This record gives sequence, C-alpha cells and structure tokens, in this order.
Amino acid sequence: MENLSISATVSDDSALMNRPSRIVGHSQMADQIRSHAWEQTILGPISSWPSELVVAVNLLLSSKLISCILWSADKLLIYNDLYQPLLGNKPSALGKPFLDVWDEIREQAKAIITPPLTVGESNLFDKVPFKILLDGEFSEKICTLTNSPIWTETPDGPRIQGLFQTIVDHTEGERAMRQLTESEAQLRHTHAELDAMYDSGAVASALIDPIDFRYVRVNTKLAEMLDSTVAEVTGTSIFDLASNVPTLRHQLLQVAKGTPLMNVTAEGEIATRPGELRSWQSNYVPVRSTTGEIIGIAAASIETTGQKKAEAILIRNEKLAAVGRLAASIAHEINNPLESVTNLIYLARGASDKLTANEYLETADRELRRASAITNQTLRFYKQSTSALSVTAHELLESVLAIQQGRIVNAGIHVEFRDRTSERVKCFDGEIRQVLNNIIGNAIDAMHTSGGRLLVRSRTGTHWPTGARGITLTIADTGNGMSSEVQGRLFEAFYTTKGINGNGLGLWVSKEIIDRHAGSLRVRSSTLPDAHGTVFSIFLPFQTSKI
Repeated sequence: MENLSISATVSDDSALMNRPSRIVGHSQMADQIRSHAWEQTILGPISSWPSELVVAVNLLLSSKLISCILWSADKLLIYNDLYQPLLGNKPSALGKPFLDVWDEIREQAKAIITPPLTVGESNLFDKVPFKILLDGEFSEKICTLTNSPIWTETPDGPRIQGLFQTIVDHTEGERAMRQLTESEAQLRHTHAELDAMYDSGAVASALIDPIDFRYVRVNTKLAEMLDSTVAEVTGTSIFDLASNVPTLRHQLLQVAKGTPLMNVTAEGEIATRPGELRSWQSNYVPVRSTTGEIIGIAAASIETTGQKKAEAILIRNEKLAAVGRLAASIAHEINNPLESVTNLIYLARGASDKLTANEYLETADRELRRASAITNQTLRFYKQSTSALSVTAHELLESVLAIQQGRIVNAGIHVEFRDRTSERVKCFDGEIRQVLNNIIGNAIDAMHTSGGRLLVRSRTGTHWPTGARGITLTIADTGNGMSSEVQGRLFEAFYTTKGINGNGLGLWVSKEIIDRHAGSLRVRSSTLPDAHGTVFSIFLPFQTSKI
C-alpha cells in the first residue's frame, strides 16, 4: 500500500509538470513571465491567477502595440516585448509597482491611470509629452495612451482588479514634424530675407523662362531700369521690352542651351525710351531642375550707360590732353620748315641769277610740303571718323612716328621700324593712333634721359585665346622697365608713375579703346641690368561685330 501511495504521488507530480502553461507564446517576455517568481508577490503563482488576468496577459503578449497590465491594489506591472525600449536600462520592472517604476513621472502617471481604476471607464490621452529617464538621461517621449479597466467576478459582484494600457509612440514622427515645421519657418524666414534682398538690391535681377523668354520674376530695380512697374514687366517677353538690343537674343539663346555668360555687354534701345542708346553689363546663368533640365535663366544686370558716357568724356579729355602735350612738338616741327622758307625766299630775292633763285624756291617748296605733311598727319591723327575705316599698319604707325619725330630726335633715340604686313584692318583709325601715340610717347619718356632704341613692328598674327586673325603691332623700348607691382596696376584709371606730369588716364583709355575693337593690349617688362625695357603688343582683328 505504501508503494502504491508513492507511485500515485509521482504520477500526480508528473501530470502537473506536463500540464500546458497558462501563459502562451514564445516571445522573450512570455518566457520571463512564465519563469518569474510570482509566488513572492501578492499575485502568487501563475497557477492561482484568476482567469481574467491570464486572458489579459495572453492578449498583452500577442498585441502588436506597446502594451502593459497593472494588476491588484499594488498595480504590479506586466508588459510585452514592445514595452521594453521605454524602460531603457532600468532594473527589471516586471512584477514591480507601476508608480515605482515610473517614479520620475509619478504624478503625471498617477493622473492618467487613476480615473479608469476608480470610475471604471476607459480614457485616451493623445500625444502626451513625457520626460522619462532613459539610459541614465532624461529624454522626451510623445505618446498616445489608452487605459481600459479589467473587471473580475468576485463574491461581491464585478470588481476592477487591473488596467490594460496600450501605447503608440509618436516621438520620432513628432520630432520629424517639429523639425519640418522649424525648417519651414526657417525657410519662410530665409525666403522673406531673400525677397527683401532681391527687391532692394542695387542689381537688376530677373528669372526668365528659357523657352519663350518671358519674365517670370523681376525685382524693383529691373522694373525701374525698364521704366515700368514689377507688375507690368512680369509675364512680358524680354524682346518686347528690349526689341532693339541686337546681341540680347543671341546671348539668351546660348544660356537656354546651357552655357552661362558672365560680364557680357549689350547696347540698344528699350521700348519705353525709343531713340535713347543705353548699355548694360549682365550675368546669365541657366537654372536646372533636379533632373538637370533647364527650367529658367537667372539674370543679373547693371546699367552702364552713365559709365559709358563718363568714359567717353574721359577719352575725349585724354585726347585733348594729348593735343596739349604734342602742341609744342608740332609747333617746333612746323616752325623749322617755315623758318627755312623765310630764309630761302630772302635768298631768292637777292639771287644774282634766275637759276640760283629757282633752286632756293624749289628748296622752299619742299620745306612747305614738309610743313603741309606734318599738318595733314596731325589732322588725320585727331580727326575721328564717324564710321570705321580700313587702314594698314604702316599708315597708323607712320603718322604717329612723324608727330613724335621731334621728341625722338631730341632724346637721342634710334627708331627701328619693321613693317611685315600690308593687310588692312577695319578700325576707328583716330582712336588707334591715339593708343599708339600714348604708348610711343611713354616709350620716349622712358628713354628721354639716356636715349635708347625704339623698336616698332607690325605683322599678321592670331589671337590664340579666340583664334581670331588680325594684325599685331609691337612697340618696344630699352628704358629702365617696370616692376611687377607697376605692371599689375598699369591699366587702372588715375594710376600714374609720372607724378604731376601724368593723369593716369592714358593707358586706361588705351585699354578701353582696344577692348571696344575686340582686340587685346598686353605688356611685358623687365628691370634686369642686362635686359631691361618694356614691350607693348596690340592685336586688332580683321573681323569684329563690335565696330
């Protein structure tokens, strides 16, 4: 009988061990709940749990939401795997009082769970911010919570024994939304600043449609430049407002194909001021979409009409100054043959025979022709044509050398003139003579104390940066040369090394003249003891659309 009793006990224990667990599932928290020492808590072992708690726990473990259960008067915490990240590295919270676990937000948590546990009605808190202790640091969480009471049957009737809480964590989404809102606000602020800068800028700015070339957007400065309002200009074709600006269409077509243009110039008339020649300097840049498609043309322009007029006045003034500088030299050149003529006429009157008198008169005639030639060269030098003329390099250089001949002789300078081209170039010859006179005059100044050599050359050449063909004029002297600092500022307006004897306009004006002819003006200089001097090189193209 005793053996039978022992055998029956073993059989009962084995049946108990093989009985299916009341907590189902294979998640981490399912395993922890099954293995937790519940007998050390008020809940007791799982086998003694009321069926309502078991059902709630199994529902909790299968939930796809962050979920937890608070049970008994102590509100002991039971939770699923999704709940664990909220706990961070806190000590094990399973089976601990809920308010002790969330001590850092005790009052806030108490206010949320108390009504369902006392009144028995579910509640919902939408996107509530919490400052919880997460991995040792306070971190903000934004969550939506639902709290539902769990009822159980008791001898005294249904009673609330616990709470089922589900949580939706909106933190990342709200942070992203907050950042988006802040970014939008910053963007609006930046946009407002850019609008203010755009509208109040000193540069005329516009966005142009790359297909029909209508103004999509313009600032106040551009509207003022076109003698219109922003509303009148917006949506209007640029060619309607600037129909008589020859180079504009070609420039915009280039940009519409993807080529940015910087510091390009244009001259012409606008519709609101017909008959008035105006000039502009502009930058045009294609605007591309994220796919690389050209969706606009950004334009920034400044009107240079006033500057051009001022430059024209300076050029005229420099020309007059050049006349003044050469007046004494020309007077001297003319006076010499005139004195000779006076003496020869006197000798002819006193000649004893007709043959001798004729010789005197022939000599006087040659001197008068020399004076006439100097006068004609001077007039040709300063009389500006209204349109470009076709001239040779020899014609340009010879007249300048003739006018400077007196200074050349007085300075003891030896001229080496080598003309290697007879081709003609189209230019405003008076302006080019002005440039040559300025450069040759500077060369004479550089050698006026000790003499030297003045090398003047002409040849057919190529401007390699553009590939244009034309003539190259070279003027070289054996003066002391210029430092690199002086060379760097040589073409600046009002920069001079001549003190009160210079106004600093000669080479600046010369550069402007050559640029208007689509040519180039370059300089090289050396101050080495055994290789000193300066070389100016002028290139004038055979063909250009600028003149």
